[in-house]
Amino acid sequence: MKEQKKGLFSVMSRIEGMSNQFTKTDWKVVQYIKNHTEDFISCSAQNLAKQIGVSDASIIRFAQKVGFSGLNEFKFMLQNELNKEQTIINQNSYTSLLQEYNLLAETLFKFTKPEYVDMLRERMLKAKRIYIAGMDLNKNTAEIIGHKFTLLGLDVRVIDNYDTLKLFSSLATKEDVFIVLTLSGAHRILARAISKIVENDSFIVLVSNYESSLCSAYADLTFLIPKTNMLANHDTITREIFILMLFDIIFLNILNEDEHSYDVFQETAPFSKFNQQDNE
Repeated sequence: MKEQKKGLFSVMSRIEGMSNQFTKTDWKVVQYIKNHTEDFISCSAQNLAKQIGVSDASIIRFAQKVGFSGLNEFKFMLQNELNKEQTIINQNSYTSLLQEYNLLAETLFKFTKPEYVDMLRERMLKAKRIYIAGMDLNKNTAEIIGHKFTLLGLDVRVIDNYDTLKLFSSLATKEDVFIVLTLSGAHRILARAISKIVENDSFIVLVSNYESSLCSAYADLTFLIPKTNMLANHDTITREIFILMLFDIIFLNILNEDEHSYDVFQETAPFSKFNQQDNE
């Protein structure tokens, strides 16, 4: 069983990274794959449906949900990875970590909807003020994001404690955008503060591990960050990296789509092409 788990590393890591989107039926399929991998590969959809206790259509939909064209391609990838493992004598921890980072990055780009990025760009460019709220472990990440987006000429303010968030939530207007970093989305004090922002008609964006949570109920947009807690290297992986990657996507979208922001960036950013030439 140990060798089997190692062989399924890539596919199972992708599945674990998407676990926040799974239904109860999906979880039945996942558990069967983990415990009876070879049977899953060899059996037909109809036989699998009987053994798992779901419909064959549910199994096919699950394969498509995790990124494959259908059940046959999913089985092929599982078998292919098992075969590859037989030729590998040792797999060091660096290779393992690299694989997980690649899969998480792939999952992030899959989660990030282009229409949401476009909508956020339009809101940020029209906003009078943009608040980036990141408390506790998200404080430093919020500061990095806030500094970067000021280089576009936007009025960005970072909120790093709950008292300040309460203050600004009471002063919020419909011209403001609040971007809240909370991977769990379950903090009650944070949820109460966001509910006050809603009363003032501000636009609220949530960055979270969960599509549905206490805080997401108040959000106009929710951007998902892939979960890491079930991965082999979850204690090593820095979750903040993937939040920053998400905001790189948003930043690039503004640069590409708004000429004024691009011009401001070229003039002010120390690492822009324009300023790099001056330093040469």
